[in-house]
Amino acid sequence: MIQLTRERTAQAIPAVFHGPGRLTTERSLLQRRSTGQDPDPAVWKKAKKQLRKESGGKCAYCEGKASHVAHGDVEHFRPKTVYWWLAYCWDNWAYSCQICNQTYKGSSFPLSGTALASPALPIPATAQDIDAFVGKLGPDPLDPQAVTAFMTLLKTEKAGLPDPYGATPNPETLFTWFADETIKEVEVRPRGNGAKAKAAFKAVDQFLGLNRQELKSWRWDRYEEADAFCAVLKEVPPVSAPLQATVTKQLQKMMSVQGEFAAMVRFLVRDTNGLAI
Repeated sequence: MIQLTRERTAQAIPAVFHGPGRLTTERSLLQRRSTGQDPDPAVWKKAKKQLRKESGGKCAYCEGKASHVAHGDVEHFRPKTVYWWLAYCWDNWAYSCQICNQTYKGSSFPLSGTALASPALPIPATAQDIDAFVGKLGPDPLDPQAVTAFMTLLKTEKAGLPDPYGATPNPETLFTWFADETIKEVEVRPRGNGAKAKAAFKAVDQFLGLNRQELKSWRWDRYEEADAFCAVLKEVPPVSAPLQATVTKQLQKMMSVQGEFAAMVRFLVRDTNGLAI
């Protein structure tokens, strides 16, 4: 899992999720809630293209190319079945493979802090009741102050699962990667003995299945390739400058947002091999 960045521009975020469009969208959610209807999946499907772009077409959790096996999901980091008022919240979405989202995570969301309180919307609600909540369910993603206040509020929950879009802690600081050359598998492990890393590992292992068998085997091919490139750069005497440049460029590509299992490759390159790439 690598740290992702949201592109906060009017060009990247569909108009229904910011400004006046956001208010209309929130109103529709409140109306559906008032009449006992579930949120409309058609709403968050409008976000999929941008979320997929931001994650390089990979699952934000396992970093496998979601399009290789399925269409991918718009995943609600805080489950919509619990946090109904964040069902249409731009800052609650990530692009995920269906295995991480549906088979493992589902509605699980472990906390060690105080859970957010659900808005006290009467059911059924009057038009005036709904008016009182419109614009207050989540932040406008193009309003920096609103987003900062929202993120500060979320910290009180002390979420057990690391947020791919979270700045603190950066997900990459929580995990290491262990390659077993005998069975040709790579598994994720906590980075060090700190409580945060151990708790984060327990959460991703249990609720995301990041050490499921197919992932450990799938990672090996990428690990073996990256390890070979590292060996080329550490050759003594050094290989030719053109070859060094070619190999470095390839590793940079593998370490980018678009590269499968980029967190693992970054760890292998920088921590294991000590290469400044």
